Amino acid sequence: MSVQPKANVLLVDDTEENLVALEAILEPLDENMIRAKSGEEALRTLLVRDVAVILLDVQMPGLDGFETAALIKQREKTRSIPIIFLTAISKEEQHVFRGYSSGAVDYLTKPFEPDVLRSKVSVFIELHRKNAQLRLQGELLREHDRAQAIRESEARYRALADAMPQIVWTAGPDGKATYYNQRWFEYTGLEPGPPQGDEWIRVVHPDDLGPTIERRRATLQTGEVFEVEYRFKAADGSYRWHLGRAVPLRNRSGEIDFWVGTATDIDAQKRTEQSQDFLLRAGLELTRSLDYRRTLQAVAQLAVPEIADWCAIDLLEDEGTIRSLALAHADPAKVTFGRELQERYPTSADDDRGVARVIRTGEPELVTEIPDEYLVAAAADELQLDLLRELGLKSYMCVPLPTRDRVVGAITFVAAESGRRYEHRDLLLAEELARRAGTAIENAQLYHQVEERAQAARVLAAIGDGVVLIDAGGVIRLWNTAAEAITGVRREAVLGRRAANALPGLHENLQRIPVTSSGNPASAQTVPIEIGDRELWLSISGVGYEDGIVYAFRDLTEERALEQIRQELVATVSHELRTPLAAIYGSAVTLRREDLALEPSLQNKLLEVIHEESSRLADIVNDLLLASQLDAGSLIVNIVHCDAVELARGVVDAARTHLPDGVMLELEEPKDQLPPVAADEGQLRQVLANLVDNAVKYSPGGGDVRITLEPVEGHLRFAVADRGLGIPASEQRRIFEKFYRVDPDMAGGIGGTGLGLYICRELVRRVDGRIWVEANDRRGSVFYVEIPFAHQATGARPREQAAARA
Repeated sequence: MSVQPKANVLLVDDTEENLVALEAILEPLDENMIRAKSGEEALRTLLVRDVAVILLDVQMPGLDGFETAALIKQREKTRSIPIIFLTAISKEEQHVFRGYSSGAVDYLTKPFEPDVLRSKVSVFIELHRKNAQLRLQGELLREHDRAQAIRESEARYRALADAMPQIVWTAGPDGKATYYNQRWFEYTGLEPGPPQGDEWIRVVHPDDLGPTIERRRATLQTGEVFEVEYRFKAADGSYRWHLGRAVPLRNRSGEIDFWVGTATDIDAQKRTEQSQDFLLRAGLELTRSLDYRRTLQAVAQLAVPEIADWCAIDLLEDEGTIRSLALAHADPAKVTFGRELQERYPTSADDDRGVARVIRTGEPELVTEIPDEYLVAAAADELQLDLLRELGLKSYMCVPLPTRDRVVGAITFVAAESGRRYEHRDLLLAEELARRAGTAIENAQLYHQVEERAQAARVLAAIGDGVVLIDAGGVIRLWNTAAEAITGVRREAVLGRRAANALPGLHENLQRIPVTSSGNPASAQTVPIEIGDRELWLSISGVGYEDGIVYAFRDLTEERALEQIRQELVATVSHELRTPLAAIYGSAVTLRREDLALEPSLQNKLLEVIHEESSRLADIVNDLLLASQLDAGSLIVNIVHCDAVELARGVVDAARTHLPDGVMLELEEPKDQLPPVAADEGQLRQVLANLVDNAVKYSPGGGDVRITLEPVEGHLRFAVADRGLGIPASEQRRIFEKFYRVDPDMAGGIGGTGLGLYICRELVRRVDGRIWVEANDRRGSVFYVEIPFAHQATGARPREQAAARA
């Protein structure tokens, strides 16, 4: 008999005492022990030595055991070496899980039994020797003998796999299963027998099946390690989370011979993660609003299908009845069915089980598996029993909704088609959710109580009128938000101070306001008040009561300014209308005089005056009508592709026919051809004509008026520059307001209704453009208009749509 060579056993530990102890434990095996005091040294040893098994310490400086194992498994030559993790510290479940995920075959925690360790190591040494023998025999024996040896080796592997607590399986290169270990049949309840190849599809949860198949297809194509989390259906119909992992085993040519896979039960860890995540999201829902009825409905929807197939929330009303607040299911049709069932069989507060009992006693109820006897006892009649059976209820739990001093309702979770079975840990999750919901209800109720007490103060703060309370000593005790907004004086600056010192201007006028007694209507007076550098017109009334006087005031400053604008408009329009009317009337009267023999040239001159002044009168009326259309939103904007250069030429040519002496009008056309702009051609012509007319009109001393066109970032920019009177910087933003004129008194002899630039601004806005004015080198002004280039189909667009974009 030939002497078996000693197998190499690699001992990796950074502590000398541990290495000595391991050698002492394994000395009876009479094998060759190789030491390594770090992960790096172990990797170097594996480069030159053939090792049967590795005993690897988890906690090491530098490369720890997990990292060392990962590097070992990455190398083709060392990938199949069994690794047994040894640790005295990392005993938590996640560390154990990480060890197996790193490729370990076992994970032992210290102290461990020497006999157990020797037994495990001897198994892998024997396995190593058998593999070596198989490799040797493979070179010497014929194909039949090699196949027989492989079958025997597989039998040994399968015997080892059957002894493992994990589900183990193998599959061919095409992914079809070729073997399941005994744990698979014990867990799934399937009858042992030759694999058909796709049995696992029948036990994967429907929600996880699609992603799992897609991931498996990808790994079969790439040869990567297959890893996925899915739920497996157990023999009792429940589902548990597993970590599925499969690695390919390749032949010498690099092709995949077969796959070896495992499924590790991680249900406890996964359920804990899901519970924490669910509670976090449920907590967020409960804090989104103080309307607890709405938030509880959102929580019920959130619970389906994560922790229940059905979720119902019932609240106890003040009169002692129980009302259903929410009912949730993933299928809307089933929700409708459930509500009809609730209406047909409403919950009675006197019921001795279910929601009523939980609310009455404050004790939760858990039914892990609902037997038919439970349904028979719960049903009021045969019809309800049939309906309950139709729902396919499997498991149930109901928990109270507690506040500090009472139970205000209950939350019910029911498992049906998902096949889940509620356990005590699920009940703990439900109770924690109910506690948070009860806190949210209590907080909302407390808030509403405080809200009711503060309702008067909020109304006072929200009203548009300013309110100030001055006590009998002349000290300001109340200064609401509207008072701050109207006067610009902050509450902190006046509260607790005497009104005569804090607001001398307002206090002086308040002294003259007649004060009525509480309950009698107060008469308001409008007075001007100076606060800082502002003049406000306030309508003030005062009501006296035993502790002081409450003054209410309303800001009429804008109304007075608007009234002044109206008066000026009437005067302006009257003046603007009177001038052409007087000229028309005078010319018409002259033409009708029979006692005068008018020469033909004079008649033509008078007719020309009537024509020109009529046109001027029509322009004024048209501006007023157009401004009215813009305000009413009835103006139609017909956007087309416009040739801006040709349009500008037309405007300039028309303006040159009636230029006053001393004014030169020039158009600078761009050298390159410009694309068309998207605008209403007639309205864009009106804008340019108005700007050119203003430039000429506000150049009474003559000068050049220059129009230029240039592309700027997807827009065409028109610039109309003059050397006229110019516009003060303080007025540049206001000139586009309706009825606003730089020279309201027409001291410069320049008339107008103040509508032209307002109309220009509104027409430009309605084609997504913009308009503004700048000074022209300290003399005159430059008006800029930017219109977008055409980039889409044209069509008529009502004023309302365009205004929404303005």
